[in-house]
Amino acid sequence: MFNEHKRHALFIGRWQPFHNGHKYIIDKAIEQGENVCIAIRNTEISEKNPYTVAQRIEMIRRVYGDKVSSVVIPDIKSINIGRKVGYDVNRVDPPADIEKISGTNVRAGKDDNVHPEVADYIKLLSTTIWLTGLPCAGKTTLAKRLKEELDNRGYKSMHLDGDDVRDKLNKDLGFSPEDRKENLRRIAHVSKLFNGNGNIVIASFVSPTNELREMIKEIIGNFKLCFVNCSLETCEKRDVKGMYKKARNNEIKEFTGVSAPFEEPENSDIIVDTELMDVESCVKEILETLKI
Repeated sequence: MFNEHKRHALFIGRWQPFHNGHKYIIDKAIEQGENVCIAIRNTEISEKNPYTVAQRIEMIRRVYGDKVSSVVIPDIKSINIGRKVGYDVNRVDPPADIEKISGTNVRAGKDDNVHPEVADYIKLLSTTIWLTGLPCAGKTTLAKRLKEELDNRGYKSMHLDGDDVRDKLNKDLGFSPEDRKENLRRIAHVSKLFNGNGNIVIASFVSPTNELREMIKEIIGNFKLCFVNCSLETCEKRDVKGMYKKARNNEIKEFTGVSAPFEEPENSDIIVDTELMDVESCVKEILETLKI
C-alpha cells in the first residue's frame, strides 16, 4: 500500500507504452532496495499518446504487481528544483541496447522490447471477441453486458450485433449461404478497422460453420472466439419473436438450427453455457479467460 510519508525513488514519464527501457531503470532502483513510485503524466490522447491513464496504470500493474506505487500527475512542461532540495536527482545510464528502445517504434510495431504481460495487454486492447451460437442462445444479451463491464473498467469498446448490421449495413443481403458469407466477411473487415483504432470489438453473430469462423479469424487476426452454448430446445423456448416456429412452418427459409446447419466450434477460445450459467457468471468467465 502507498505510504505518502515513506521516501521513494520517483520516476516520471508518459509510459506510452511501458517498455523494457523503462523497466530497466526502475529495476535498478528496486534492486538497490528503494521504494519506487511511478508518476504517470496525464497526457491528452493523441497519436503519440494513445493510451489512457487507466491503461498505463494497468501496464505497470501487470509488470510489478504491488512492488511499486503509481500516482497520476498533470502533464508537465518542466521540472524545477531549488538549492539543497533534500533529495538526490539521479540519472541512470543504461547500456546502448536499452537506451535505443523507442516508444515511438514500439507503438508502430517496429520494436517488441516490452514485457510479455504488457505485450499481451496491448494486444488485448485491439481484440475482437466474437460470440457465436444458435439464435436465441444469449449472444446479444451477453455482448451488451460485456460492453457495459468493459466500459466501466475504462476500455474502449464497440458492439456489433447481427440484427443491427443486417438492418443498416447489409440490407442488400439475404440468408443464402453466399449472402451469409458476404455478411460475415464485411463485418470482419469492420471489426478489424475498429480494432485498428484501439477498440475492443464485441461481435455477436450466429456465424454457423467452422469454415466461416476461420475466414473471420483470418481477416481480423487478433481474434478470440467465444462459443455461447445452449441447446436447441432451450433456444426455441426463449424465442419471443417466434422465429423458430416460423422456420418450422417453412415461413423462414435457411434458418440456422432448423433448415440450415449449425456446427459447434472446433477451436473455441472461450465456452460459456447459458443454460447452466447466468449472465454475470458468463461475463465473468469471458473476462477472466481474457485476463481483463
